[in-house]
Amino acid sequence: MNKLLRFGTIILLGALAAGAAPGQSPNADAATMQALLSEVRQLRRTVERALSLEPRMQIILQRAQFQEQKVLRIQQQLDEVRKEIATETARQAAANERLEKIEQDIAAESDAARRAQLEDMRAGLKMVAGNGPDQQVRGREAELSNALATEQALLSEYNDKLDNLERQLEVPPAAQH
Repeated sequence: MNKLLRFGTIILLGALAAGAAPGQSPNADAATMQALLSEVRQLRRTVERALSLEPRMQIILQRAQFQEQKVLRIQQQLDEVRKEIATETARQAAANERLEKIEQDIAAESDAARRAQLEDMRAGLKMVAGNGPDQQVRGREAELSNALATEQALLSEYNDKLDNLERQLEVPPAAQH
C-alpha cells in the first residue's frame, strides 16, 4: 500500500511540474490541479479503506479455512459411519439370503441329523439376519449429519462475510462517503 501512496505522490508532483509549463492559462492550470487533487484524495480514501478492511478480511479468511477443515473432518467421519452401515446392511442381506436357502434345505432334508444341523445354522443366522446396523451407529450417523449441516452453515456465513468485504473493496470511495 505504501507503493500505491508513493505512486499517487509521484503523479501529483508530475502534474504540478506539468502545470508549471509555459503556455497554459491559469484557469486550465487550476482545473488540472483540482482534478489531480481530487484523484489523489480518492486514491487516499481507497488505500485507507483497503487498509482498514484487510485485517478483518484476514481474520475471517483464516476462520473460514479452519471451518472448512472442520467440515472436511466431519464429512470424512460421516462417510466412514455410512460405509460401516452399508457393510452391516450388506452382511444382513447376505445372512437373510442364506437363511432363506437354509429354510428351503430344511424343508427338503429327510436326514434327521442333517436337519438338526441345518436348524442350528438357522438359529444362528436368525440372530444375524434380524439385527440391522447397530442403533449406536445409526445415532452416530444422525449426530454427524446434524453437526455437518451446522458447520457447513457456519462456513457459509464466513464465505458470505468475505464476499461482503470484497464488495466493500469494489465500491468506489465516493459512493461510500
